[in-house]
Amino acid sequence: MARAVLVGGTGMIGRAAARALVVDGWDVVAVSRTGVLPEGLAELGVETVAADREDDAQLRAAIGAGADVLLDTVAFTREHGEQLNALDGLVGSLVVISSASVYADDEGRALDGEGAIPHMPVPILETQRTAEPGDENYSTRKAELEQTLLAGPLPATLVRACAIHGPGAKMPREVFFVKRAVDGRRRVALAWNGDSRFHTTSVTNLAELIRLAATKPGDRALNAGDPDPPTTLEICGAIGTALGHEFDPVLLPGDEYDNPWAAERPFVVSMEAAEQELGYRPVTTYPEAVRETSAWLVGELESGRNWDGTYLEGMLDYAAEDAVLASQ
Repeated sequence: MARAVLVGGTGMIGRAAARALVVDGWDVVAVSRTGVLPEGLAELGVETVAADREDDAQLRAAIGAGADVLLDTVAFTREHGEQLNALDGLVGSLVVISSASVYADDEGRALDGEGAIPHMPVPILETQRTAEPGDENYSTRKAELEQTLLAGPLPATLVRACAIHGPGAKMPREVFFVKRAVDGRRRVALAWNGDSRFHTTSVTNLAELIRLAATKPGDRALNAGDPDPPTTLEICGAIGTALGHEFDPVLLPGDEYDNPWAAERPFVVSMEAAEQELGYRPVTTYPEAVRETSAWLVGELESGRNWDGTYLEGMLDYAAEDAVLASQ
């Protein structure tokens, strides 16, 4: 039986990928710092190993006698790429989570760069230029990671995911609407008239692409995004429906009040390459997938979880939102 080792195997992406691989007949080992499996994975036969991936010896010990594929959900830097390249002979192939934020427009501008907002084609193909590799920011570090792996000895699939959503998220964008629903707030300020289209990626769809890439190793970068990517207004409606809550969106002409998907211009990726190379087909849509995410987030909020000190804090500032709404 083929063996898969998942680094970051208990997080949002890892838990979804573990389920998909087990169902497909793989032996799965989930590697994490705690070694604690999320609910349901032990029953599926997923093995767990506690290891810090920053320690080469611990990572190699976690891999053990070897793996047909290693999925890395938490690789961010050139050093991580070099660490994975050094596993040649112990690992058969790699699937590594990158990010669609590596894309840059024809002027070299990326999403988290300085200066003007990038002008991206719609949709973005994998042949689009990327940010200059380096350690300047998230996009440049991911670009350097990609470059390092694609030049390495192991077949490596780099998955350029977009706005990932699903249970287990550390920074769940959907809490923007879920918390308002839980708190009984109906009016919600939506930047750019609610028309922003920032491509979403369900962990269920992402896990399916990972499963296919594990089965068909190769050197490639592939986009990962949901079918029919929703606008912010459509996300609002989908979460409201999932929770039985009626929102009253207030459409703002600009970015007077921010949200996790707010973008002046659309950011949408093409899925044609994944479809052609791997036979990929989406297994869910955003409105379907967000039901589980919303239910999970309600439980997180009821347990007292908050996102103070993160970028989400300002987006959950009702006083600031009320001030904007009062000016409309």
